[in-house]
Amino acid sequence: MTNRLDGKCAVITGGGRGIGKSIALAFAQEGARCVITSRRKEDLVATAAEAPDRSLIPLVCDVGDSSSVEGMAKIALGELGKVDIIVNNAGVHAAGKFVDIDPEVYLDLYNVNVVGTVRVSQAFLPSMIDVGRGNIVNIASTAGLFESPGQAPYNASKHGVVGLTKCMALELAMTGVTCNAICPGFVDTPMLEGFAELMALENEALRSELSKKTPMKRILQPEEIAHLALYLASDESAGMTGQTIAISNGMRMA
Repeated sequence: MTNRLDGKCAVITGGGRGIGKSIALAFAQEGARCVITSRRKEDLVATAAEAPDRSLIPLVCDVGDSSSVEGMAKIALGELGKVDIIVNNAGVHAAGKFVDIDPEVYLDLYNVNVVGTVRVSQAFLPSMIDVGRGNIVNIASTAGLFESPGQAPYNASKHGVVGLTKCMALELAMTGVTCNAICPGFVDTPMLEGFAELMALENEALRSELSKKTPMKRILQPEEIAHLALYLASDESAGMTGQTIAISNGMRMA
């Protein structure tokens, strides 16, 4: 342990499994105390049990609901005393043919993936601005940078996260708070399993097909996203804001 986040406090949404879980454990390992949120209490409790010395505090929260976020923020600030880092990771996915997808699906994804990021960020930003420092890391996707078939609602929402990140960074530039986005490619998470169901493929068959699409011929592990999030949450990235960083095994190089 190098204590890169020693003394820091973070809020990580979607922190019970997948990318969020890996980020939470990496932050705890580097000295941070974190509130981790999810709609699934059992996932949060299991993740918190893997971290040392009560460094992860589980709080059930639905980022798609304003009152839920407000309640979580009040408890989180009470538990942590301050928030130095926000990781907006909570998200939902949908896939299918454009002509078949109900417009309500777009509203659901936008509410969680985009407006959820707004709700959580606004809940903690005043305290970060008051002290003149902070780091916001938004988990977007390569789907927010480029087109892909069968994922119109998801792509549209992640494009929204990318645009939101840049606007946040620009407005916050003089406050000492940075805001950057990570855009992962195919990552081995429970969301990938859900995608396999939607595509009517076995998990391993889907992983094989997705691996073939990348120059490195493999799927990312959640820990690889956590390493990048750790850098963006640390003082090492103080001069970086408004960036959208793709990590995709070479699938997207722009």
